[in-house]
Amino acid sequence: MRWRVAVSLLFVSVVFGIVIALGMITGCATVEVVGPEHLHDQRFAEETKPVAHIYAANWGWYLFKHFPFATGNLDNPGVPRWPKLFTDNVRVDLLIDKVTEESQKLGATSVSNLRTRDRSYWMPWTLFFWLNEFEVSGNASRRE
Repeated sequence: MRWRVAVSLLFVSVVFGIVIALGMITGCATVEVVGPEHLHDQRFAEETKPVAHIYAANWGWYLFKHFPFATGNLDNPGVPRWPKLFTDNVRVDLLIDKVTEESQKLGATSVSNLRTRDRSYWMPWTLFFWLNEFEVSGNASRRE
């Protein structure tokens, strides 16, 4: 009878540990803007005035690499988002939308030097999960 109690406690501990661990590994989205005061009067292109350098990133955990489990939320960066089944919001096109949207909010008329980076790798200690990450950055400027 004691072994049943021990097994039950072990099971509850493992389940509780998994829930805590998954809560700690939620996805994240980031949008950062570096203003012109940090650019030391350098220009991104001739006849333009620099507005900002904009960086956006989003990453999340995917079950078997294809099914989103927890991903960042670009609508509210810094707050994890538990996605709907088969909803993938860690995508380059969404990040480019966010960078150009931020550019327009700042009054820029063009974005140059768009750079993208994507990474996806299996996390062996989880057995079933992959980490997918995309980053996009660009230089926002306006005509003088």
